[in-house]
Amino acid sequence: MSEARAGLSFPVRLAYGIGAVGELVFLGMFNTFITIFYNQAIGLSNALIGTAIMLALLADAIADPAVGMISDRWRSRFGRRHPFLFAAPVPAAISLYMIFSPPQFLTHSLGSNGPDQMLLFAWLCFWTIVSRLFLTLYVIPHFALGGELAKEPHERSRLFSMNALLGYTTGALFAFVSWGVFLAGTSINRAGAIVPRHLDATAYGPLVFTACGIVLIAILLSAWGTRSQIPHLSAPPVHQQRLSLRTYYTDLMSALTNRNYRFLMIGFFFFMISVGLTETFGIFANTYVWELRTEQLRWYGVAALPAILLGALLAPALMRRFDRRPVLLGAIMGAAVTAQLPIDLRLLGLFPANGSALLLPLLLANTAITAACIAIATVAVLSMLGDISDQNELANGMRQEGLIYSARAFFAKASNSAGHFCAGLLLDLFIRMPFGAVPGKIGADVVVRLALASGPIMGFAALMAIPFYARYDLTKDQHRAILDQLDERKSTGQQTP
Repeated sequence: MSEARAGLSFPVRLAYGIGAVGELVFLGMFNTFITIFYNQAIGLSNALIGTAIMLALLADAIADPAVGMISDRWRSRFGRRHPFLFAAPVPAAISLYMIFSPPQFLTHSLGSNGPDQMLLFAWLCFWTIVSRLFLTLYVIPHFALGGELAKEPHERSRLFSMNALLGYTTGALFAFVSWGVFLAGTSINRAGAIVPRHLDATAYGPLVFTACGIVLIAILLSAWGTRSQIPHLSAPPVHQQRLSLRTYYTDLMSALTNRNYRFLMIGFFFFMISVGLTETFGIFANTYVWELRTEQLRWYGVAALPAILLGALLAPALMRRFDRRPVLLGAIMGAAVTAQLPIDLRLLGLFPANGSALLLPLLLANTAITAACIAIATVAVLSMLGDISDQNELANGMRQEGLIYSARAFFAKASNSAGHFCAGLLLDLFIRMPFGAVPGKIGADVVVRLALASGPIMGFAALMAIPFYARYDLTKDQHRAILDQLDERKSTGQQTP
């Protein structure tokens, strides 16, 4: 085995995985709380919230591939990826804080006229775009670094397993603390009604400050802990074409000519639409369909934690035994079915009533199964992208992990934003969610429409991903042959045709 395919030490894998902590806490704050914070706690239209998130896609459409290609070409004594890892965390943390800290002059007179809504929308839109740009500045080089650190298939699976393990574990624990400490209890809303504390805007300050600190520390620790590997990482060619608008689109189209990559990204697009819908509807469903208290919501993270650990640890062994595609298809099918199952059963009158002793345990058990499936699917997709990087290197002689993983991030953000946008429209136009809604005191028709949107509609988007994932056909035997050819090429000094 070549040096490039030798195993990584546990401290390096641990340091790499810590980087996912920053990303998952950032996304946990953004995806879980942004809609209900701005809509129910402040009073901004769901359609405007969804539009603000969607508009961030316009920046991502350029930033994601651009950051990937720039990092692929970056030359410095700190390597290709680490300069970005050290530069991103401070502005990312600041922009996250600003999203949840709109100035009082924008929030105190909301509802009196249209311009106040538009000013608050402009604030949300600006900081949403800025935050996603700086998150991209970290996430793309971080995933690309993983593709470079581990080349051997099982070692790559173990590395991304560690990444998923630490990221999702921390996300689950952070959710437990968020609901059980920062947002525990009740508050009095502007109408004088008693509501769960997460419907009170003043409750979010300490939570956001803590989240920003975790984002900052985790990313810096990951960058510092993997710096010892810089001398062993791939370097860009000395003579290469400068990045321009032409090379930007040429490289992007070149990556998409790989059929495996193309089908993986299309499948990922549909799956992430369902994730965007789930992230928006989930907190609304828990609050208004199931009528759970914040003290009950905190157990979702605890229930998901062992399942995430199991899924992330099982993924490498499953892929070694069954190959990547069947593992991914099984995990996606499991997540698509279980994520909507309780809602579907409630619509059919087959699920325990609100307040029943069985309700929370059944919801938590279902959450655990879904979380395990998503953890397995995450490790599988990231490992597949690394394999595709090797396939592309054999074809064109360039290591393009930055481009490969940036397009994955673009598709994730594009479809996730589309999901949030559609969810915002559905909340306003189909569900017709009122401002300042009190759990248990809204119309039954509103609850039914919310259940339809967060169950069958969401599940249909996830199931649409499966036919595209099924077209991926790079087997582990073919990948081993690719690695052997790359090793032979490097040992003989052979140039790419």
